[in-house]
Formats: sequence, C-alpha cells, structure tokens
Amino acid sequence: MTPLRHACAIVAACAALATPGAVQAQQRIGATTVVQNDVSRVSGAQRDRLATGEAVFRNEAVQTGADSLAKIVFVDQTNLSIGPNARVSLNQYVYSEDRPAGKVALNLLKGTYRFVTGDLEKKAYQINTPVATIGVRGTTFDVSTTGSRSVITLLSGAVQVCTRSATPQVCLTLDQSGQVAIVTATGATIAPNNGSETRFAFSGYCGANPGLCTPTRLAENGTVPQPTAFAALCGR
Repeated sequence: MTPLRHACAIVAACAALATPGAVQAQQRIGATTVVQNDVSRVSGAQRDRLATGEAVFRNEAVQTGADSLAKIVFVDQTNLSIGPNARVSLNQYVYSEDRPAGKVALNLLKGTYRFVTGDLEKKAYQINTPVATIGVRGTTFDVSTTGSRSVITLLSGAVQVCTRSATPQVCLTLDQSGQVAIVTATGATIAPNNGSETRFAFSGYCGANPGLCTPTRLAENGTVPQPTAFAALCGR
C-alpha cells in the first residue's frame, strides 16, 4: 500500500469511529456552522461531542450544555440556532434539489431556538414542541420551550400554532412581527402587547456569537469543511 493510500485508510477508519453508527448508512441532512462549548450529537445510547463544520444526520438528536450555543444549517438552507441546555430531535428530513417537494419535521424537546426557513415549500415544515405544533408559512421565529409550556415569538412572515393535547384543539395564527403565542397542555393564547414578562427573544444570545443570528448558507453541493489533521478526526 502506498503512503497516500495508507493515510487515506487511516482517515476513513478514524471518521467511522468518530461518528456514531455507520456514516455511510445515514442520511446527512446538514452541518454545524456554530459550536460553542458543550454541544453533542446523541444517537441511541451514544453521545459524541460536535465541532464546527461537522455533518449532522437524520434520526439524531443534538443537545447543548450550560453556557453553550449551536447552529445547524440544513441542506435546503434552513437555519436552526440553538441556545443553552437545549435538545432537538432531527426526526424527518426529505429534500433533493431535483425534487423540491420535501418534508422537515423537528422536535424541539426543551430549550431556546431561532428558526429561519430555507428553500423548501413552507408547508413542508412541521416544528413540534412537547405542547405545540408550529406550521410554518415562510418566516423567522423564536421558540422557548419546557415540558409544559412553549413561547413562540414571530419575527417575520407567519406561523400557525396549535395545541397538541388540548381538547378541543386550539390553533392560533401569528402574522404580525412581534406577536407572541403561549401554549400549554390545556390551551393557547396570544400574549397582550404589554405582556413583556411572557416574551422571549433569542437575540439575547447574538452578542456571544453573531453567527447565530446571521443567515448562513452551505455550499451549493451541501458540502461542509472537513478536518485536515488526523488528530481532529480521532481526538474526540
């Protein structure tokens, strides 16, 4: 084996060990463009630290620790910024440049987020929290969610916010910048303009890393920067 082929074999082996599961069998759906402090991918019982520029895959979860921030850009150019102590499950992702109809389903399990739609048709997006389903109409919005309460703040465009478990189901439309919906297991309301104590703004994290709040696009072919050193591949 030539030195070059030997080096390539080492890189391939390290990459396979560094990423949970068989990478070749997984669907790469995007990449991290911001990673600050403790950010990890979770696949089954396996948890691995993420670095900036790494691919993320369908059916994984991404979680952040305290004082930690992340941003994922999906191959359709959807931007998802993630605040501290958050966990998002990348449940469903169907997209091809040759087949514009697709599906994006994300579960925002806990934490704070900013979501900016990409190139898919708006009806393709479905964002879930433990208590709410968010139907996207072409937009940018912030979400703060716990197991029992979600606060959705519209920045631009429009969203439809529905309860997941309340009977009868309650649905609200946010179509004005600054509108806020508060959703619990028993219902949903639009917060009054003077209800500042209920509001959440992801922009508070932008000073720590401006890239979180600046729209980002992957390369045209969806590729992401790859580590050049063997240590970067194997040293997690």
